[in-house]
Amino acid sequence: MNLTEWTKTLLQSRDAIRQEITSFEDTGNDFIVHKKTGDTRFLIRPEFTSPQELTAHANEALSLVLLNTKKNLNAVIAHWQELASIKQLCIYFVNPQTNDKWLLYPHTHNQITEKTALRKGLETMFAEVPQVSL
Repeated sequence: MNLTEWTKTLLQSRDAIRQEITSFEDTGNDFIVHKKTGDTRFLIRPEFTSPQELTAHANEALSLVLLNTKKNLNAVIAHWQELASIKQLCIYFVNPQTNDKWLLYPHTHNQITEKTALRKGLETMFAEVPQVSL
């Protein structure tokens, strides 16, 4: 199962009780989740490279799905200010091998964390899910 299909399965599983998802719209490797409460664009990127693509969608509900690797965590930290400026961004750090994930809302996290503790806090959350072995 590829990362896109794994993510869709995760979302359907999380939605089993509420049943808010009405459909998925494929957009290449990415997709849009249509829900009764609104739409969310999911960008599936095993490896994070640049925030420019995200800022192009800054005015919509947006989720970025990354593999849970140290490289991805370091890239998110390196681009923290740009990511924190996207109000509706949710980042999923996932490990499909162990069927586990952790979520990060940079805008909200940026408002409640001390800047000096950012790296340590994110590394603590990162350590809760096994790192993906490539």
